Amino acid sequence: MTTNTFPAGPDRRLLHADNPSELLAETRICLRQIPSDCVIMMGHCGHGSPPMVTISHLADLLAHDGRDHLEHHLGLMLRRGSTRAYALIVLGDGYEEIPEQLVEDMTVITAGRLLLTTSQLLPEPFPLDALWVAGNGSCRQVILGERDREREEERILISPPHPLQPFAETTAAASEVLTGRPIPQAPKEEPELSQIGRSLALSRTELSDPLDPGELFADARTALRRLRTPPRDPADPGFVTDCEHVAALLSAVAVDRLHWELLAQCVDRGNSGRIDRDELLQVLARDGKWTPDPDVCAGGSWYEAIGRLRIVAAVAVPELPPQQRGIAREAWRGLTAMLVLLSWWNHRFATAGGLVDELRDREPESTLAPLLARMTDTPIFPAWWPSS
Repeated sequence: MTTNTFPAGPDRRLLHADNPSELLAETRICLRQIPSDCVIMMGHCGHGSPPMVTISHLADLLAHDGRDHLEHHLGLMLRRGSTRAYALIVLGDGYEEIPEQLVEDMTVITAGRLLLTTSQLLPEPFPLDALWVAGNGSCRQVILGERDREREEERILISPPHPLQPFAETTAAASEVLTGRPIPQAPKEEPELSQIGRSLALSRTELSDPLDPGELFADARTALRRLRTPPRDPADPGFVTDCEHVAALLSAVAVDRLHWELLAQCVDRGNSGRIDRDELLQVLARDGKWTPDPDVCAGGSWYEAIGRLRIVAAVAVPELPPQQRGIAREAWRGLTAMLVLLSWWNHRFATAGGLVDELRDREPESTLAPLLARMTDTPIFPAWWPSS
């Protein structure tokens, strides 16, 4: 079970951990996106201890080996100091309309499996202070009742549904507004990215070209900001120039050496010194002084730009002339690897795992995917920890 792990942060605290609306809102803020079809667990080791928020895909819990995945997840939480937790199962995004019968069925299946696993499978039970299921704009609390001795089965007790508080009305959202940080919003469709992908002219970058991908990335980020401000006429000279900046970056990151150098510059950002390019991953796995700058965390300007450039490259693969498609494919692969490793460094193992699955689907012969999968599924932890 791959997970994303987040701290509540040194400048904020979870004020109402026993409120499912607040837990969902806090996770949205920490995740920097809207949680959907997932299991949220807020681990702690007693009153007043720093909380640890983890999120994992609901599909992992429902898989045939879901109990094993969940036990592995709980074991990771134990090793990080959590001894109990609050849990929230989110169907859809918790608010979207879902058939009520599906919500009821999923509540019994998912909550029952989670409760039984936490109470039975580990060497010692992992107590849940509370477990809720959120779906269809409401939430239900689920508890494990007394065992039915006649039928030799466990009893699952479910409360009546209660309205889920809108995100904007939660204390967590109000606190985030006061900090001045942007509130994570639902992802918007950006048709202009498709227009960019169809308008590129890519050229092969030689291994020996003395390019600085950081400079190209800065130009591409600036160009993307302009290109994403519609309306833009593809025949306009400014549009063409901006597309040239994006094409230059994509042509560069199609080369392994250059996308690796750009990843290293992302790691360097906000840190003192220059990380060893030859042992970058080894250093990140053993030296906790290297921590991600907000720009390369989810929601940060660099992280989001890499994601958008990856979309542009994906669009370009089938749209460009045949001699350019290979460059676009290699650029997409390089940007995907960068985003996987940045997600991994941010303890977003579920996000990184999803990207690896996408890489496997698009390129089943990829030799890179198994390595990245090992880092995210095991997982191999970065040396720094979000609460440090």
